[in-house]
Amino acid sequence: MKLAQITDKNIYDVMALKLKNNQETFVRDPQFSLAESYYYRDDDTVLLFALEEQGKVVGFLSLITEIEEKTVYIWRIVIGDQFQSKGYGRKALRSIEDYVRSLEGYEKIVSDYVMNNVAMKHLLESEGYIETGKQEEWNEIIMAKRLER
Repeated sequence: MKLAQITDKNIYDVMALKLKNNQETFVRDPQFSLAESYYYRDDDTVLLFALEEQGKVVGFLSLITEIEEKTVYIWRIVIGDQFQSKGYGRKALRSIEDYVRSLEGYEKIVSDYVMNNVAMKHLLESEGYIETGKQEEWNEIIMAKRLER
């Protein structure tokens, strides 16, 4: 899985990604995320990627880097509805880990999921993420993984 920069060549494919109906309570769609990220356009700690598999956009990813905390946060991760249940979520997490390892000074990845999102919970746990807390305000569980170098 490739974490590709969003460009004029793939932005329309990213914007065409859809969520399954029952997932709208778990994550914002890529269209909203792209619009929201405009607010952070001058902030080099927010990173946006198209998730590509064999040259095809299958998902969207936004990360936040916090060098003082030595942490990269998975802000949003979306696999398009037609690409789900094919292992792309797992491939995306592993590609994120490879990417973070390539950065200087980062030791941990943090993600979260809405409490009822059982699929995301199982995916994170199966990839070695450990529950580290809750965000009651957002009804979210926080998970983290310390990276081996």
